[in-house]
Amino acid sequence: MKNSIKNQLTLAIISLLLLTCGINTLVNFYDVLQETLELQDKTLKEVAYYIDPQVNVYADKNLSNAQSELYIETSATPPAKRLLDITAQQASGFYDFQHNDDSYRYYLNVSERGYVVVMQNNAYRIALAVDVALDNVVPFLLLIPLLTGAIIWLIKRKMGQVSQLAEQISQRQGLDLTPIAKDNIPDEIQGFIYSINQLFQRTERLVHQQQRFIADASHEMRTPMTALSLQAEWLSQQALPENLVKPIQQLQQGIQRNRHLIEQLLTLAKVQLDGHKVAKSAVDCQQLFKQVIETLLPLAQQKEQDLGVVGQANWRIYANETELFILLKTLLDNALRYTPKGSQIDLGGYLEGEHMVFFVEDNGAGIAPAERERVLEPFYRVLGTQQQGSGLGLAIAQSIVQRYGGQILLLDSQQFSSGLLVKILLPKNIVSSN
Repeated sequence: MKNSIKNQLTLAIISLLLLTCGINTLVNFYDVLQETLELQDKTLKEVAYYIDPQVNVYADKNLSNAQSELYIETSATPPAKRLLDITAQQASGFYDFQHNDDSYRYYLNVSERGYVVVMQNNAYRIALAVDVALDNVVPFLLLIPLLTGAIIWLIKRKMGQVSQLAEQISQRQGLDLTPIAKDNIPDEIQGFIYSINQLFQRTERLVHQQQRFIADASHEMRTPMTALSLQAEWLSQQALPENLVKPIQQLQQGIQRNRHLIEQLLTLAKVQLDGHKVAKSAVDCQQLFKQVIETLLPLAQQKEQDLGVVGQANWRIYANETELFILLKTLLDNALRYTPKGSQIDLGGYLEGEHMVFFVEDNGAGIAPAERERVLEPFYRVLGTQQQGSGLGLAIAQSIVQRYGGQILLLDSQQFSSGLLVKILLPKNIVSSN
């Protein structure tokens, strides 16, 4: 979080706010304090001028009432023998006086009629001034937490636009390189968004060039491989010497593997190249299962394998039917090819939480946990298997699943003692009941 612009900006603004408010509070406190003391001086002076010196007022010499009240003394002559030692030469004005370890401030009014002294305890004066000053600044201090909260909320709200933008980009699936919309984007990151969109465009061109190359190369190879296959088939039907029969069979197997590789390359290129432009419709899952089983049934019969559907998938999926067919056909084809003769392969689907789940489960040898991530990569094959393959089957399935924001899970079989369980998790929001 050290590099968080939001945190740094929040900390900087709040620090400036606290510094500004602190200085303003101190200045305001000092000003109010001084004004209050000046007002008290004015009160002393006004009272001194209001009282007639001829009216004798004698204060208690211990100033018992002066802690909070005014101490007043009048005299027609200088009150030198009373509490204060005032001489005839003193002029009207403010004076400070120390008595019994307490400090006092008084105003002396000298006139033709006599002397008037009005005095007050300095401790009381200052305490009163501090109370008035605090009453003035405390409401302002109480605003600081509110302002701090408002600043944090405002920065979080504005920076939230950037977080939402990042979330939108992170939720993109597959090769979704559509430009980022610039609507309601702050001016400060418009340049960044422009650069990202330019990068998306360049990446999209490179991806399309790569996929087009694979597709074109596969198409170019399909015709000669078909011709080779026909020639090898014709050659195998001829009367050949015994020593040529096995090499011809190996040649046919090699040609068949290459044809399968080309078909898978074409399928992978088509799946990746079409992107989000494929047409979608409500696909009946039960009917889809039936079509896939019918397509692969001959291969299962050749190996005497038990291929079937488990349960009833009575719902529809809003997706591209061809892609779903390729997805399930690829998973079942892998299961049929990599399980031994007489194996059992089940296809099914169900709803679970927020997902719709397709599954293909077999009782073959399975895949070691350490290799389950890598088999989803193109051209990766598990060593030690006797079946010849291209390593593209699960990569094709992965591309289709990512298109719909789903996930492929490779697990140990749950109903057999050994084998592989392939789960396809798709968002439940693309499902509707029949």
